[in-house]
Amino acid sequence: MKKFLIRREMEGASNVPKAEFNKGGKASEAILEEMRNEGKMIQQEQSYVAGNNVFCVYNAESEDLIHEHAKRSNGIVSEVTEITAVIRHNTSVVS
Repeated sequence: MKKFLIRREMEGASNVPKAEFNKGGKASEAILEEMRNEGKMIQQEQSYVAGNNVFCVYNAESEDLIHEHAKRSNGIVSEVTEITAVIRHNTSVVS
């Protein structure tokens, strides 16, 4: 699967209560599960809220599946970028 970064522009995203994000996340995952049951390879890794945006990292066979998920979930997709490399950094911090 390919890895994608999805930007969802949402005015006031940083002020949305966590409970609302949790509710939306559960609904989104239910649709992702439906899609996987249909044989479509798609999964969400993680999301980040920053300013007026939510950035999501997804693994999917194609960008089309990202847009299909958004359509089925009435979600926002402002921009989709394929991630071509991941650079992991070691902070050398022992905790």
